Amino acid sequence: MRLVLWTMVFVGRSLVGLLAISGLAACASESRDSDDGPTQLTTLLDSAGTDGSASAGDTTGYLDVGNGSGGVSGAGDEGGGCEAEDIVDPNATLEGTVFAPNLEIPISGAVVYITDRPVPDIPDESYCAECVELECDVNFVFTEADGTFSLPAVAAPGQQLVVQKGEFRHVVDFDVVEGTNTVAPMDSALPGRWDPANGMWIPRIAVYEADPDRVYNVLAKFGLGAVSATGDLIPGTEQFDLISSANGSWMDDLNNLRPYHIVFVPCATTSAWIEAPTVPGLRAQNIRDYVAGGGKWYATDHANEYISVPFDPYVDFHNEAMPDLQPAYDVVGQVLDADMLAWLQALPAALKDIGGGYPTLNQLPNVELELNYSGIDAVHEVMVENDEGEQVNVGPYTYVDGPCTSCSDAGSSRPMAFVGQFGCGRMMYSTFETSSVAHAGLSPQELALLYMILEIGVCHDTPPPQPPPVG
Repeated sequence: MRLVLWTMVFVGRSLVGLLAISGLAACASESRDSDDGPTQLTTLLDSAGTDGSASAGDTTGYLDVGNGSGGVSGAGDEGGGCEAEDIVDPNATLEGTVFAPNLEIPISGAVVYITDRPVPDIPDESYCAECVELECDVNFVFTEADGTFSLPAVAAPGQQLVVQKGEFRHVVDFDVVEGTNTVAPMDSALPGRWDPANGMWIPRIAVYEADPDRVYNVLAKFGLGAVSATGDLIPGTEQFDLISSANGSWMDDLNNLRPYHIVFVPCATTSAWIEAPTVPGLRAQNIRDYVAGGGKWYATDHANEYISVPFDPYVDFHNEAMPDLQPAYDVVGQVLDADMLAWLQALPAALKDIGGGYPTLNQLPNVELELNYSGIDAVHEVMVENDEGEQVNVGPYTYVDGPCTSCSDAGSSRPMAFVGQFGCGRMMYSTFETSSVAHAGLSPQELALLYMILEIGVCHDTPPPQPPPVG
């Protein structure tokens, strides 16, 4: 089969340019991107190493189409470029729902496809993930807002079903029969552990063990650990690494950061650090180098210097000298991102209202956001030149906004949760905490956090531009 290019265009922050490939061994560096929003389609190809490994900072071909509007591969159509003999008409359908590893939370915008070709590994470290081309005869769909999918397929034994969102990937053997094939939730769910031998990949995650803002509890509830009846992580069950909050110097060695796809610096992490709110120069540079090479970086409210200092052109906080606003404020914010909103609206009733006096999702797009300790005055366009000489904006994209009632201008609406791009990686920030008090279930702001975690893991479908100057 010959190499072809197929493109699709979706609205808003969904897929803009998708490539289709023939031959998994080819085109490891072929890529296209729409960096006004995360996009993805999923199979890892060759990286810089001849053994298939990828060192930190290497550009790695990676298929990953997320946050999209569902549809089948355009093979054989006018824009597809596939030869007619390459295409076999589907005579089967695979139907199911993609869930989080906890088998409770439906996942929107995940890619689902069926293949009879090998699915290579995801690198076991941070890397620059550029999307590459999928075979022109592979049918795929994106899950709907409620996590459901209906995938046309060709009946045959010995195939593999691939489900992926961000750096979560699940591959299972699947014999497709003619007619309707019901996919069991265990086969279509995102995995909860790193186990490539059994077709499971998850992001490698490091989390500062902060208290409050116990992000590790949120990750455990997503399915990356076991939780107690009160909603606490059961120690020893976590599928991520906990970093002592006493150890700020851990970031002073770039080699400590590179093994991880995502690093979390929650609010209270820095509260006892004698240098706070200063970020040492070497540490800030290591953070930039980590993210520029493909790492994903998360900070929240009181730790806002770990966004403002390494990435100073991106955001102005309300009071740089005193990032921890007092008192903490609860406000009604608004979900701005259409795909996040559709997903929240489609959640089952039990997830929209967990009881116990916690906020609900019953007034969307409005949502109550508790325990905000920071305020954002402005996020900025950050213009950089791509490899075609065009100016592109890699500045923050706001998912949620709302007023800062502890700021001097208490009535104006401000960004409250955003994602920005820096080189090949991304950073995300929220003014609000998560899991400050142990509780069963996931609050609205915790669900929003999980959605953004999945979105920042997606690949780039054009070569990402160099990071902007800092300082």
